[in-house]
Amino acid sequence: MSERIIEELEKKLEDLLGSELPAHPAQNINAALQVAELLESRGFSFQLKDLCPSSMNETKWSATFIKSGTEFVAEDAQTAVAVCSAAVSALDRS
Repeated sequence: MSERIIEELEKKLEDLLGSELPAHPAQNINAALQVAELLESRGFSFQLKDLCPSSMNETKWSATFIKSGTEFVAEDAQTAVAVCSAAVSALDRS
C-alpha cells in the first residue's frame, strides 16, 4: 500500500477519533490495536484473523468490527492497515 494511502487512512481516523488517536496507527500494529480498544470502549466487538495461517511467505489479514449485528470488515496484507481500514468503515457507518 502506498504511503499516500496510509496517510489518508490515518487522516480519516484522526477526523473520526480526534485526540484519542495514537500516533501512526496504520503503520504500527500496537497503535492499531489501541484503535481497536477505543472502538471496543464504544460498544464494538473486534476480531482479527490471519487469512494465510499456513503460508510462510504470504500474508493477508481480516479485521472485523461488529456492532448491533452489523459487521465492518477490511482485509490487507498489513495487519495495521486492515485494522484501521475496518475502524474507519465502522466509525463512518455507525
